[in-house]
Amino acid sequence: MKKIYIGVVGQIAAGKEVLAEYLIKNYGFTTFSLSTVIHKELDKRGVKDFTRKTLQDVGDELRRDFGQDVLAKRTIEILKEESRPVVITGIRNPAEIVFFKKIKGFVLVSVNSKRKIRFKRVLSRAKPWDPKTWKEFYKIDRRDYGVGQDKTGQQVGACLIMSDYVLSNNKDVGSFYKQIEKMLKKIQ
Repeated sequence: MKKIYIGVVGQIAAGKEVLAEYLIKNYGFTTFSLSTVIHKELDKRGVKDFTRKTLQDVGDELRRDFGQDVLAKRTIEILKEESRPVVITGIRNPAEIVFFKKIKGFVLVSVNSKRKIRFKRVLSRAKPWDPKTWKEFYKIDRRDYGVGQDKTGQQVGACLIMSDYVLSNNKDVGSFYKQIEKMLKKIQ
């Protein structure tokens, strides 16, 4: 497979990690999340206990202080020696996409799923920073999408419309895998 970067954007629990895991297992991709940059920042600050809101706040702060594409730039700096194809998750701001689209071999894929399905996934995966109630999920999900956010904030809604390919993840995983295969045939 030629050197490619597949950027993945989607709302919380839409199936971004399922796509990444499929590419790793079946095509030898490596993966990196822009959230890793935020986790490194939290480690640097000595923050051990955090919520999804904390992650959103620190990401927004980094974009305000260092430019809207800071997470993308730091990601590429980390990945510059990587020889395998890469799937990049955690994209939440259009400036990150603009930066990535300057890189040869980059394509953006959006993963969509209905809100109620995503909430059930959040409850079942039980990440420590995930919301625990519908009210918390709804609030975090809207912020992530871009509601009430300025240009340095979470803007998943604006990112979704910048996609080169759109995958729907509302059915079973087999159906999702078929869509991934169809997409890969187009970009290889």
